[in-house]
Amino acid sequence: MGGSAGEQDKVRAGGILGRLARDRRGNTLAMMAISLIPLVGLAGSAIDTARVYYVKVRLQQACDAGVLAGRKFMNGTDFDTNAQQQAHAFFANNFRAGMMGSQSPSFVPVRTIENQVAGTASTTVPMTLMRMAGFAPVNISVTCEAKLEIPNLDIMFVLDTTGSMADTNPGDSTNKITGLRNAVVNFYDTVESAKKTGTQVRYGAVPYSSNVNVGMLLKPEWVVDEWTYQSRIPDGTSNSSSTSTDNNPYVWDGWSGWTKESGDTGRRISRQPAESCVRPGDTYKETPIEYGNWTGPADGRQSQFSRWTITGSKFSASLSNGICTITEDWFSNTVQTRTDYRKPNPNKGKTTTTTTTNYIWKYQPVRYDVRPLKGSGPTVSGGTISVQVGNNHTFRDISWNSSSGCIEERQTVKQDTYPTIPAAAYDLDVDMVPTTDPATQWKPWLPFLVYARYDINNWQTQMVRTSSNYQNIGDYNVNGNRLAYCPSPAMKLQVTNRGNLVSYVKQLQVGGGTYHDIGFLWGLRLISPTGLFASENAAASNGSQISRHLIFMTDGQTDTGRQIYEAYGLSALDQRRTNGMPTDTQQNNIVANRLSALCDVARRKNITVWVIAFGTTLSPMLEQCAAGGRAFQAANTAQLNTAFSNIAAQIAKLRVSR
Repeated sequence: MGGSAGEQDKVRAGGILGRLARDRRGNTLAMMAISLIPLVGLAGSAIDTARVYYVKVRLQQACDAGVLAGRKFMNGTDFDTNAQQQAHAFFANNFRAGMMGSQSPSFVPVRTIENQVAGTASTTVPMTLMRMAGFAPVNISVTCEAKLEIPNLDIMFVLDTTGSMADTNPGDSTNKITGLRNAVVNFYDTVESAKKTGTQVRYGAVPYSSNVNVGMLLKPEWVVDEWTYQSRIPDGTSNSSSTSTDNNPYVWDGWSGWTKESGDTGRRISRQPAESCVRPGDTYKETPIEYGNWTGPADGRQSQFSRWTITGSKFSASLSNGICTITEDWFSNTVQTRTDYRKPNPNKGKTTTTTTTNYIWKYQPVRYDVRPLKGSGPTVSGGTISVQVGNNHTFRDISWNSSSGCIEERQTVKQDTYPTIPAAAYDLDVDMVPTTDPATQWKPWLPFLVYARYDINNWQTQMVRTSSNYQNIGDYNVNGNRLAYCPSPAMKLQVTNRGNLVSYVKQLQVGGGTYHDIGFLWGLRLISPTGLFASENAAASNGSQISRHLIFMTDGQTDTGRQIYEAYGLSALDQRRTNGMPTDTQQNNIVANRLSALCDVARRKNITVWVIAFGTTLSPMLEQCAAGGRAFQAANTAQLNTAFSNIAAQIAKLRVSR
């Protein structure tokens, strides 16, 4: 037997490893094979861990992209279908299904109670090499949230409230002014939901048409004491007499009224754009009345039967609260009859002498003391003056207050183009504070002092002496004629709550022509940090910088009229911006060129301009005014809301919060 029992036990105890240790012949390959087992485990762990980490990073990035897109495309505070679709689309673009062998991902974006967008995303990553070691697939889940956060903001709405804003865009169920009111409030909701504690956000507004209602925002010393208006003054009277003898044997004694005998008749009501509220031409035709014989006693009441036939239509137009109504009364071979009555004339043979007083006027520029219109206090509060301009030389009360607080602009220049703004154009100087020089001051807008010469469509500039009562511009605002329209009052920049803003936009009225320059000019004046209101606008209450934005919304191209009493007087007579009688085309070009010059002023003052063309074409000039992709075209109310929401999102700072 080889060796002792003890030695044999040692050999058995060593086993194969012992034998390998003792016998080193050809055992290298076996040892390497055994050592690969832990090495493969280590490598597989590193590879699969890297795969899981990579998938998680990409999943987080996709989640962030999804909620950022969802928040950006929210309609105000509404996380609607479009916003949700955008969120999913951006997630899918950033995380492809099957990435690193992962399973189809899940992404759920939701609106938070703070009107932000949060999301969760998850997927499963199966193991590769580690699967051989029995490791199960790894489930990955991430969360994300996007917030709009804003700096200190001054936001000035310059809003077109001309007559066409009462119209309804194709496809809409409400008119444009209603859509605008809702869009402004939705914009407010978006911005306020993104506001951090301590941030200052102020809102202002300038509704405009052919003028702006800013008079009650001015200091009394910024308004002239006297001003000259195209008006009239009494210039004596004359009497004329006439004598006549009444030889009529009978006098009229009533009638039965017309009664339809045959045919048909009715009434149709339709709407027209407010800015072109003109009745169609009549097609009304009637046959001569067929009169019967008078019957009855010669010394008593007699009667006469009459008949006539009518066909065609009569039209009338009326403008009320910015809504143009066309009324058509139509007739289809309508036969009508009536009975007239007469009686013997008790004054037959009586001679009467009539004396008439003729009140003579001089129509010419007239200077008036307007100091009582300023009121008392630190800002203009309005007032009334009594002026002898009423018919028959009577006195008329002329008021200037919050509902009629439009202005006549200060000194301007007469030129058509504005490559630069002339020094003498005080009206285009956004920051100039008025001095004691009346040329630098504003004037009350008083349409009930202003009169035409001869006729609204037959302008004569020379003084006229006559007993005729020519048309008063203020009185002419009837039946669709808006020659003297003052929009709703402007609102200075202020911190406001939602209820107050809703009340403000709800009272916006529509009417008047489209003078873009005057609205933009006063939007700049009210937001400028270095002008009339520098003490209020230069710095925020928290001491931080202010980001300033002017949002200019219009629903039409420039539309002026020389017969309109606007911020430069009655242009047909005053001619403050033209040499001689202006044409409407010339005025349109002047207004457009002045607006372009003011857009340059905004850029130099670091005021960001946004433009929305609502239900109209976005002109190249307006698009250039809002450079850098800040111009929008909205064909309907839904697109208007989207435009305002996009502006709010770009004004605010969109960021991932977690």
